[in-house]
Amino acid sequence: MPTDERRWIGSLRPGDKVEELYAVADKELRQRRGGGRFLSLNLCDSSGRLGAMVWENVGELDRVLEPGRVVLVRGNVQRYNQRLQMIVREAQVVAEEQIDERLFVKSSGFDPEALWDQLISLIENLDDDHLKQLLFRVLADPEVSQRLRLAPAARVMHHAYRAGLLEHTVSMATLASKFAGHYGLDRDIIVAGCVLHDLGKIWEFDNDHSLSYTDDGRLIGHLTIGVLYVERVLADLPSFPAETRRQLLHAMLAHHGEYEFGSPRRPKTPEALLIHLLDNLDSRMAGVLDTIATEGEHGDAWTANCRILGRPIYRRRRSDEPNEEPVSPGIEAEES
Repeated sequence: MPTDERRWIGSLRPGDKVEELYAVADKELRQRRGGGRFLSLNLCDSSGRLGAMVWENVGELDRVLEPGRVVLVRGNVQRYNQRLQMIVREAQVVAEEQIDERLFVKSSGFDPEALWDQLISLIENLDDDHLKQLLFRVLADPEVSQRLRLAPAARVMHHAYRAGLLEHTVSMATLASKFAGHYGLDRDIIVAGCVLHDLGKIWEFDNDHSLSYTDDGRLIGHLTIGVLYVERVLADLPSFPAETRRQLLHAMLAHHGEYEFGSPRRPKTPEALLIHLLDNLDSRMAGVLDTIATEGEHGDAWTANCRILGRPIYRRRRSDEPNEEPVSPGIEAEES
């Protein structure tokens, strides 16, 4: 069994031999070019995720390494394509009573209750009483209140941890007030759109340690789930203005921006466009900052590949004052 000092995923380094409990986030059984099969999977704990491969005893380990399950893993850590991965040699199922759920679920660095209070304050500062009534009606739903405090904003790319969606929502709504004033747009529609844009994600993901998709998440998707829910709430608000409803639902449906990114509609109002851009801004910045904090060794100038941008990030700050030999004039440094 594991030693008393836990081998957190975030602390693993190339060459480490590991015997530890991890949750299986997902897996895929693949075919080798020369014949035979192998497993590609992701392991996780509350410190992060780690890609892993199984080359031997594939059939046996395939039955053990079920997504959502916590398993005892034995393997070796190596660096591959600028990213750490584990070669899993052995794995075995762990009894439920041995599992401390808190070890395997990464959570926001912000207190969910403090984020919730910020969200309430942002809504209270709206001028449109109809939008305030709608938003407070949504947040008063006990299921929404519970799930929004737990739900991730994504599985991998950004805010991929418990309360990540609430953190993302509050960040976007805070930015919305500033940007709307700068461009002279309808602040209330933009804030409301930011609050509701990803609401369907609270039903798209399971809140277990693997943050796996629900059946509704796979079959219907968060955009549709969210719009259907808001429509049901609006049905109980007969005085809600038709034009406000139209623009708010459009903003929810258009927040992915383009058809190729799963958007049923492209933004056709300046408010919907700003919500889409704020979503991109906040998700990408969060993905980049998380990569700087967690990917690669902290002494390295560059991170491993940042998933949300598809390229490494230069993590060195000006205050670090690197002591490097200058490149001689006229000599072009080679870029890898």
